[in-house]
Parts: sequence; C-alpha cells; structure tokens
Amino acid sequence: MQDISTTTKSHLDFAGLNDLKVRAKQDQAGSAQEVGRQFEAMFVNMVFKSVREANVPMKSELMSSSSLDTFEQMYHQELSQVMAQKGLFGLGDWLAAQVNGQNQGAKAVKAYDQTLSPAHEGTPTADASEVSLNSGEQ
Repeated sequence: MQDISTTTKSHLDFAGLNDLKVRAKQDQAGSAQEVGRQFEAMFVNMVFKSVREANVPMKSELMSSSSLDTFEQMYHQELSQVMAQKGLFGLGDWLAAQVNGQNQGAKAVKAYDQTLSPAHEGTPTADASEVSLNSGEQ
C-alpha cells in the first residue's frame, strides 16, 4: 500500500493528477491502482454527501450553521480519502483489476479455441476475429 503523501490526495489536486499522468506512462498497473483509489474516494464522498442531504430534515435548528456544514463536508472529504487509501470497500482494487485485466476476454476465447482444437482435429473452429457480431451477415 502506498503512503498517502506519495499519492494524489484529491481529484481536485491538479499537480498530483499531472504527476499521476506521468507515472501512468511508466507504471500502468500502479497508476490503475491509484485511479481506482481515487474513484473509491469519490464514491465514498458521494455516499457521505447523500447521507448529509438525507439528514437535513432531521437537523435541529439549534445546532445548525453554515460553518458546521462546511466543516462536516471537509471532514467527510478527508475521511473518504483515508478510507479509500486503506481500501476498506475494495472498490478501487476491483476497478484496477478490471482495467489491468481488460484483455482477459480475448485470452479466454483463445484458450477455448485451443482446448477445442486437439479434441476435434478435423472440425474447423472459428477464430474470435472471424466471428461476426451481426448474425444476419453471410
């Protein structure tokens, strides 16, 4: 796990996003992991925002103020960053795995074709590149 001081701290940190862009050219898997973490942080922050908005009708007028709302929003932004950095929900890891394994479908088709070939040597098999998406084409 990366230290939070070496990663982009917010999706609004433009210098950090620029550094991430440069790192993506060198280490695509690590950058995908960082993008996944940032997505998870944004998602968690949106959940917190929805909870805050849902609780507005239940707030007491005695304890509400715009400064308290601002502080609560800033706290939730930082909390979402820390939660995503620790990978509590696993959403960032899942997203990074999906991005890094995007060619798995083609590999699966190729492996399937290879398993059919020895068993059915005389039977012609269709290559994945030959299969048409339109079943109506001849």
